[in-house]
Amino acid sequence: MIRLPRVAAASVLLGIGVALTGFAPVRRQQPAKPLLQYLMVGTKRIAFESPEHTVARFRYVDQALGAARRPRASRDGRPMSACYRPVADPLAGPVTLLFESDEMGDTEDLTEFEVIPVGSRPEVERGCAKLAVAASAIVTDRGIRLGLTRLEVMRLLGTPVRDRDDVAEFEVTTERTVRTAGAEDRYDLFTSLTVTFRDGRVVAFSGAIGDTD
Repeated sequence: MIRLPRVAAASVLLGIGVALTGFAPVRRQQPAKPLLQYLMVGTKRIAFESPEHTVARFRYVDQALGAARRPRASRDGRPMSACYRPVADPLAGPVTLLFESDEMGDTEDLTEFEVIPVGSRPEVERGCAKLAVAASAIVTDRGIRLGLTRLEVMRLLGTPVRDRDDVAEFEVTTERTVRTAGAEDRYDLFTSLTVTFRDGRVVAFSGAIGDTD
């Protein structure tokens, strides 16, 4: 017997199914992907998830960009932040790159980033470390960066859940499985991106990640 190659055989079976039923089989939708998995700062990649699908640690930022934490050590449950000043963008002007931990969780957990105009958050922008990286070279794994048009953002991220006053918000919840000591733990992972436009171009963006438990 001559066997059809797998792809060809599948095509034949699909054609037979359509001929007999009049309906093409419904394709399964691909599972949604998180909106934020890592951030590129020039050539440096900063992960927002560990290889084991657990929360990223603030040391990932230290290792990639150099330590710029405030406070320098965890205390009193205050959220950790790190402030950097990349080379100014021609369109957006001087911007600040911020990384932060969750206010309600472990201060060593890396959960948020922001690329914002200088002076937007003065309480955490004191003494920012300078970066020899252009602000335009800060890019999310989905391709979001300064200078994109609104249409380009929509092509990359789809339809926002909220969109008003030049601020578009995107949210996705995905399932994660963590294996520890032979046991499986499933949880819902929440990721979001917020994009701010001026004259139809991106001038600020931020992202967050966390579980929904």
